[in-house]
Amino acid sequence: MLQALLTVKVLLSPQRSLIAAFVIFCMMLSIASKPVLASSPVFGEQKAAAHIKVGLVSEQGYLVAGETAQLALRLLPDEGWHTYWRNPGDTGLPTRVIWQLPEQFRAGNLEWPVPERIDYQGAVNFGYHGETWLPVSISVPASISSGAINSQGEIALSATAKWLICKDVCIPGKAELTVVLPLRDRKLDNIQETTSHPLFEEARSKIPRLIYTNNAAYAVGEQVDIAVALNELPAFERLPQVFIGSAGIVDNFDKPTIKIINDQLHISAKKDYYLEEAPELLSVLLVTAAAEEQDQVKAIEFTARKKAVLAVTNSSLIEDVKETTAASSSDSPSVDTSAAPISILYALLLAVAGGLVLNAMPCVFPVLSLKIVSLVESGNHNSTERRRHGIAYTAGVILSFLLIAGLLIALRFAGEQIGWGFQLQSPWFIAFLVYLLFVLGLSLSGFIELGSSLQNLGAGLGNKERSSSDWRGSFFTGVLATVVATPCTAPFMGTAMGFALGQSAVVALLIFAAMGLGLALPFLLIAFIPFLANALPKPGNWMVRLKEFLAFPIYLTVIWLLWVFSRQTGGDAVALMLVGLVLVALALWIWRQTQFRDDAFMSRAVAAFILVAAIILALYAASVERNDIVLTDTATVESDAQEYTPERLQQALDNGEAVFVNMTADWCITCKVNERIALGTNKVKNAFAAQSITYLKGDWTNSDPVITEYLATFSRNGVPLYVYYAPGKTAVVLPQILTPSIVIDAIR
Repeated sequence: MLQALLTVKVLLSPQRSLIAAFVIFCMMLSIASKPVLASSPVFGEQKAAAHIKVGLVSEQGYLVAGETAQLALRLLPDEGWHTYWRNPGDTGLPTRVIWQLPEQFRAGNLEWPVPERIDYQGAVNFGYHGETWLPVSISVPASISSGAINSQGEIALSATAKWLICKDVCIPGKAELTVVLPLRDRKLDNIQETTSHPLFEEARSKIPRLIYTNNAAYAVGEQVDIAVALNELPAFERLPQVFIGSAGIVDNFDKPTIKIINDQLHISAKKDYYLEEAPELLSVLLVTAAAEEQDQVKAIEFTARKKAVLAVTNSSLIEDVKETTAASSSDSPSVDTSAAPISILYALLLAVAGGLVLNAMPCVFPVLSLKIVSLVESGNHNSTERRRHGIAYTAGVILSFLLIAGLLIALRFAGEQIGWGFQLQSPWFIAFLVYLLFVLGLSLSGFIELGSSLQNLGAGLGNKERSSSDWRGSFFTGVLATVVATPCTAPFMGTAMGFALGQSAVVALLIFAAMGLGLALPFLLIAFIPFLANALPKPGNWMVRLKEFLAFPIYLTVIWLLWVFSRQTGGDAVALMLVGLVLVALALWIWRQTQFRDDAFMSRAVAAFILVAAIILALYAASVERNDIVLTDTATVESDAQEYTPERLQQALDNGEAVFVNMTADWCITCKVNERIALGTNKVKNAFAAQSITYLKGDWTNSDPVITEYLATFSRNGVPLYVYYAPGKTAVVLPQILTPSIVIDAIR
């Protein structure tokens, strides 16, 4: 008993309390960490056929609901025999895979390694000798039907593979392939993100890196001419080798000629004798090898748009003759590209206009409350102080836009397929916003009085005694306005951003800065135009009540973000986040009780420890993968919409159907408003039904390279995107703000 009392006494001492807190902190970290489930590739049954073995391989030994599985078609031909690339050349056939997957499972396109040039008796083909892996991504739905799972808890992924294998003769082949994988739960099975397997890493290293360009075009005359701006390409050690991704465009026997003219890479190739109708989009593959390591292949792939005439300039490609188009006969749907490329000045004007309109978008409404209080309070400042606040707010907005743009450009240069609002695809960023806005709401409600740099978000919230020269609040209001505005894409922004990300880094940053200037422009005008400032109402006690009332839109925004968080992670993670919010409130309450005491070190240490625990809880919640497979994922597919896939779109177009494509995301408020007031109305639904329009919906809530690639086809880097395909006509892009009349007029 005495020993127990001594132990309690020691633990209650101030010095020991800090040690105990540190021990508990370490214990929480150990609890938050999870062991990694080891996994190796799973080889499905390898089918033997004439001079080749084929089979499916899975990178991981399991499937997880709501995640993407990495598979590959493995081709192992006999020595001297070869299979074919997607463009087989003069003879041959590309390898094909027809999937038979469970309901709502989705297969991406095959990824093709860099091919070999194979010359044989006057014919030029493109293909592969030796073992070849064709990777493919399989999207596993969050909700998996019970019929897809066998009694052992496994799911079979099946496909029919077709190929042509040649040496002195050519032999077609076909095989039914299956790989069976158990279904795992990340939480129950203690699975973290696992490292890539070396076999798949080697396969992916042979895949060309896809880059998105805005200044890449081609024209068909006496020959096929391709031009692309050099600033959109990585640096090459020597002129690259060229492969054309579509068959029947160029004469394969004569190798293309490559020249650098001014600031462009020009490729000229002999036109295929039988070419009648050139596709709207042309895939071009550039391949180089390091001087010291000839087996170390470096390759990139880009898409060039068809133009009538190409002109050599000192800056960008121009279209001298506008093209009158008919339906394209290519495998890719035709796109309306009749408009001439925009200039940098025009893009800057569009960026400013888009940023200005962004002030009125629903996703920015929570921050508008802060702006209202700030605008009213600025009426008491003299002109010098008012201008200082306006400049500080503008600086916060523009610097935030530049930071987001710089990160976006860097990630895209590294090969990531991302666009505007990409950070909202991360549960970690959503968790950060939830905590930030919750604390801000508590401050507006008067629950806490934060320090000057934080409480002055909105230029003077809560502390009337602060100096008017403290401009930091205005700066951070600008930062917050930008962060909350990222879920929206206003009119004019899509074109400006698409142009920006196709230019050099300097031009792209300039356009994003112009977009930030547009967002900050109302504040800036009030700061520098006395008439507008004097028109504001006078400050008074009513501002306190207004500030307290405006906390409620902030709380509603927190609820919306938690809903988005649930779409990404599941209900268990939301429960953890709610516990974290309680801990945040508790920590701030403890801090408030000791705010003006000098002997409150231990209480503040406890508050800081609780706050750290809340942050750890949020990080853990954000790492939880969605596993509620019994629920129905209503965000992906509505009752009147089919899930978008490139194959489904192409099949509908081949059948002569009219198609309406809606690219959306749960975190995109603009998207949800459009679906509620336009696409979801009975008037529009009846119009779709009357004209037998196929409605396809793509969900970009989480990162999806298939959707990112589709957006890039229209030079877009964010949602929403609405595209209508009329039978036999080019695709039409609708405005980003919809009404029922806009949709109905477009589909007539």
